[in-house]
Amino acid sequence: MLRKMQVWDLAVRVFHWSQVLLLLGLWYTGTEGLMAQHQLLAYSLAALLIGRLYWGFFGSSTARFRNFSYSPLAAWRYLREPKPVLGHNPAGSYMIFTLLGLLTLQILSGLATFDNSYISDGPLVAHLPESWVSLASDVHKTVIDLILIAVFVHVFAAIWHSWRYDNVILSMFNGKNDVPANATPQLKSTWSYFVIVLLVLLGFYLWQGRILILFL
Repeated sequence: MLRKMQVWDLAVRVFHWSQVLLLLGLWYTGTEGLMAQHQLLAYSLAALLIGRLYWGFFGSSTARFRNFSYSPLAAWRYLREPKPVLGHNPAGSYMIFTLLGLLTLQILSGLATFDNSYISDGPLVAHLPESWVSLASDVHKTVIDLILIAVFVHVFAAIWHSWRYDNVILSMFNGKNDVPANATPQLKSTWSYFVIVLLVLLGFYLWQGRILILFL
């Protein structure tokens, strides 16, 4: 027996859709050479990502990493026979960890990427050996392709799952989903997530943002 109830808190939903918008903006500004805008968007995404990492350890039960850390066998069984679960399903959890890892790598490599001018260079370029900067630049150019591939697979899987089973896309808007009757998520107030994000954004602004805004 299933029942529809609130599964996703506001922090998870805001991170999810903000990530979508920021990735689109990062792809466009990077392609068009709008580097000040690109870096400002990157710092915004980094703040949201740091907040999500915090929320993955101290947030609601459905947001905590330990609650959707499934074995490969569990993911395979789920793909063969999907069924409602409380929170992220076993197969989707692997995509979430993949995207979080790729985004972290992309942001870190971007801090040390060289592009022939002050506004285009990452802020760590001047402080790192040339070999590290060269490696970071190569990684940054490669990982964005991996992120785009992962996003495409994720979107396709979400559409397919919403069509065949339950509407996971809608659930990321309203936070509600069908779950087993004996399952009860423990949702927490999300104020601390947004405080973390705002504090990190403030730190990025004081470090680099004030300079970047001058180039807009």
